[in-house]
Amino acid sequence: MGKNKEKSSDIESGNVYTSPPFKFIVEGKAFYIHAALVSHHSRPLDRMMNGDMSEAQKGYATLEEVDEGIFSRFAEWVNKGYYTSAEVINRSLDESTSEKAIVENPQSEKRVESPAWNPQPDEVLAIEDDHAPVGLGWAMEEPPSFGVATSSHSSKLKRHKKSAHPSAKDSSRIQLKESFIHRKALVRKESISVPPPLPNQSPEGNYTDVFLSHAQLYVFAEKYDIRTLKILALENLQASLAIFTLYEERTGDIIALLRYVYANTSEPIDGVEDLRTLLTHYMGYEMDTLMKDGEFRNLMLADGGALLGDFMRIVMKRISMNQE
Repeated sequence: MGKNKEKSSDIESGNVYTSPPFKFIVEGKAFYIHAALVSHHSRPLDRMMNGDMSEAQKGYATLEEVDEGIFSRFAEWVNKGYYTSAEVINRSLDESTSEKAIVENPQSEKRVESPAWNPQPDEVLAIEDDHAPVGLGWAMEEPPSFGVATSSHSSKLKRHKKSAHPSAKDSSRIQLKESFIHRKALVRKESISVPPPLPNQSPEGNYTDVFLSHAQLYVFAEKYDIRTLKILALENLQASLAIFTLYEERTGDIIALLRYVYANTSEPIDGVEDLRTLLTHYMGYEMDTLMKDGEFRNLMLADGGALLGDFMRIVMKRISMNQE
């Protein structure tokens, strides 16, 4: 307890900047950060620098599984109280390959949309009653299985014309979107220097790296128990998604984010906001567009159940909201 109080006192008095720098080696690059600053924010890193670990004896630490860009943002945040996200990549869509060619991942590999989902403009798949969420992509007496058995009865699909009252069916989507956009920030609002996210104006803007820069920093902060940074990264991702227009050509940006998050995070604790709960909320109001992408459906099956389970829960929530 006394040691923690001493560190807090150093931060408040400004003595932190007289503390010796500690060297971190990330992807072969050396970063020098005041030891007291790092110790103040992270107990695992504090033990690494000041405990009985070999890093403390050597005077430097090599972080093998950390990306240079992630650690650069951590260093920026430690010194400034905010960090700068990755930049949007603007490139023309290759319309000669497909009417919908998108960038699937940060390496800019092109993917053509699966032709399996191609609804007519004046039609929509919906549940047989009048409470179907708009654009769910199925009509059902039970939730869709996506190739995974969910009950002894198969889902019953029916195609019919759009309801004469689309606003009623859209109510759950609107409610989920409004609640997502107006989420209260705890850390971001106090960081007055946090650069505001910029909305995309066309499908050419690739936001994959932007989203991943927040998610990767969140995972880093979780690993090293940096609570304030973890919350800030989550809030920055939410702010970026809130102003992001999900063009059909840009579903790959979200798919890359979902793939990373579900591969690098664990099941959320009940009542605790995390990356998965945030993205489940986002899927809740953007499922109409996401379900048109065959890669999104394939990802749910390949994920092994966690993503599919979260998606099904938000589907059922939309159904419940529309029945209220």
